[in-house]
Amino acid sequence: MTVKEFKQSYFCFSGRLNRKPFFMRLMMLGALSIFFVLIVINAEQHLKQDPAHFAENVRKTLTFWVYYIPLIIASVSLGVRRLHDMNLSGWWMLVGTGAMLSNVNTGNSAIDLAASILFYIAQMFNIFLIFFRGTRGPNKYGEDLLAEPEKEKKKTKAEQKAEAKARKEAAEAAKRADEELDRRIAEAHPDWDEYDRYEAKMEMKAQQEAEKAAQEAADKKEETK
Repeated sequence: MTVKEFKQSYFCFSGRLNRKPFFMRLMMLGALSIFFVLIVINAEQHLKQDPAHFAENVRKTLTFWVYYIPLIIASVSLGVRRLHDMNLSGWWMLVGTGAMLSNVNTGNSAIDLAASILFYIAQMFNIFLIFFRGTRGPNKYGEDLLAEPEKEKKKTKAEQKAEAKARKEAAEAAKRADEELDRRIAEAHPDWDEYDRYEAKMEMKAQQEAEKAAQEAADKKEETK
């Protein structure tokens, strides 16, 4: 993946994103989060000394935020495009940010309760983003990425019969033309063997096809004038 493709996949806020790539990219960001936490643990050895407040202490380190902020931006980018796929404004992604309130502990029961409620609302919202299909067909944010190709119009029995008849007549005409060509060559060169007649027929057919193609090109050019 090139830098441009990576930027388009994770740091673009325009266009649409359907469910499968949204889910797969979220999984990638989750794996990166775990990887970066391991980096923080190795970089900040003192975190191991207080396991009871490990998560809180990790978020207090500068190293954590240096890695984590780009992941937040990438997650918001995915959510915004997923909302666009459902023809919704990307500003609804503010609801999803409630997932960051999982460990809020202010000491005020009312605030902590509100934070918990917002957290569960955010989780339901994120599930909604994963499982709900986008709008069918184009919307104001772009084309439907899952649009099915237009099916070829089914032909009636009469049309099928007419096409079969036309193919049969074309084959019969080609056969008659081939036989006429054989007859002309045999009359013009009765002393030639079968190989010489075949070579002559192939040359004449190639010449006829070239003349036909030239005539069709001339007719097409005349029509465009």
